[in-house]
Amino acid sequence: MDLAKQLEELLGTTEEDYLMMGLMDIELNIEALKKGYYQKHFRTDLKRAWGFKCYHCGEKVKSDKDESYYIVSITWKDPNAIGRRFCSKECADIFYNESMQELLNERQQILDEMDRLQQYLQGYKSSK
Repeated sequence: MDLAKQLEELLGTTEEDYLMMGLMDIELNIEALKKGYYQKHFRTDLKRAWGFKCYHCGEKVKSDKDESYYIVSITWKDPNAIGRRFCSKECADIFYNESMQELLNERQQILDEMDRLQQYLQGYKSSK
């Protein structure tokens, strides 16, 4: 008996179940990325100015000269991270689009694997 069959019998889950769980995980990460991309305005009542360097271009952003900045959170990679900070929408879009493309590629790989599994199972059933 092969390992996949042993695991299926032991755990009660199939390879298709694992692929579905992976697909659900990717879908949740896509939604988290969408929700984690936003513009944040600096508070105006600060006693001391603060700032940071843009994660993408390295430009200095300061609370006493800039009105707002952008955040892109990727909490599935690091749940404790506050998100990446960016000087502009353009810089944030680059990071967001790259992160989204990674997730979409992973989703497509899972969907392709699910198709291969379905074709294999159909071929296996028809050969019996």
